[in-house]
Amino acid sequence: MKIAILGGTGDEGFGLGYRWAAAGHEIIIGSRLAEKGASAAADMKTRLPQANVTGTDNLSAAQQAELVVLSVPYAAQ
Repeated sequence: MKIAILGGTGDEGFGLGYRWAAAGHEIIIGSRLAEKGASAAADMKTRLPQANVTGTDNLSAAQQAELVVLSVPYAAQ
């Protein structure tokens, strides 16, 4: 499944993405800044070379995904 994680650069979102990528899902890490999403995706690929992961901005991530997960701190909601 293609899963977008909006707020995927934080600890919780990154952790969820890592576990889903390890289970074989395609992960799109979304961030307010596309560069930050891409950097988090590169970090995940370093830790989990077989991961199918990309990073981009939140809007692009949501548009590409089959499932969208919002992972932001409670105070930001």
